[in-house]
Amino acid sequence: MVITVVEYKTNVIYRTVGTNRTAGNLSCGFIHKPNEKGSNRDIIFEHYGGLLLLDGEGEYTDRFSRNIKLSKGAFVQRLPGLKHSTIVKPDGRWLEFFICISAESYHNLLTMGLMTDEPVVFCSEETVNELLPFLSELLAKMKKAGEQELPELYFKAQQLLCLITSKCTRNKGDEDMIRTACKLIERYSGRISGEEVALQMHIGYETLRKRFKDAVGIPIGQYAIRVRINTAKSLIMRSGLPLDKLAVQLGYPDYFTFCKQFKQHTGITPAQFKQMN
Repeated sequence: MVITVVEYKTNVIYRTVGTNRTAGNLSCGFIHKPNEKGSNRDIIFEHYGGLLLLDGEGEYTDRFSRNIKLSKGAFVQRLPGLKHSTIVKPDGRWLEFFICISAESYHNLLTMGLMTDEPVVFCSEETVNELLPFLSELLAKMKKAGEQELPELYFKAQQLLCLITSKCTRNKGDEDMIRTACKLIERYSGRISGEEVALQMHIGYETLRKRFKDAVGIPIGQYAIRVRINTAKSLIMRSGLPLDKLAVQLGYPDYFTFCKQFKQHTGITPAQFKQMN
């Protein structure tokens, strides 16, 4: 199936599940943006919006002024509360399908690992064409649905968002992302949390957590502990500091906590390790 702007013009529906328009936000549809007027600059959504670019090109800019080129197959997430821009290339081709749900629903799906907090991911043209019937079906059902049918369609919208996410590949640069995260952890000798690493890298923690585990094989928190213990081993062998003072230098609240974690990861106490070297 070939998607064309002629075949799919702007066709949208805005509904509300319940009485709260923000918490019950449910909307979707095709939007054709032929020119620059379709761009959104420095916009902030209270709710969640995901748009799949069916045709055309453009650019996404996040709150840190980083740019990502958009083309057919880009899935752009308008993450709740985060300023961003989507710039339309004014060549008459831009066609998107969007789905909006509440911020709370999105965060629940994110916590369950069913969605990502990466603002832009990509899928193939073949995948776009596979998804198109599901998009059209959701729009048609929402247009005809009575109020009592909306809760079921709300769940269908969430399922479709999860399906799109599962079929998308990550943005390029995962390898560089993991390498940078490892260097940060090593720079701090393991005394840094995954949340702090993500903050310094200006990326979402859930994105980093999942990608790190997939690439390295262990959670980012475990990797940080491993780095910290290896730092401790090195200091024990060459510093000559009493172990209680060394524990403080490594950032532990007391020697007991240091000893407990060291033994959990090495099988012996710091004192035993010192005697062996």
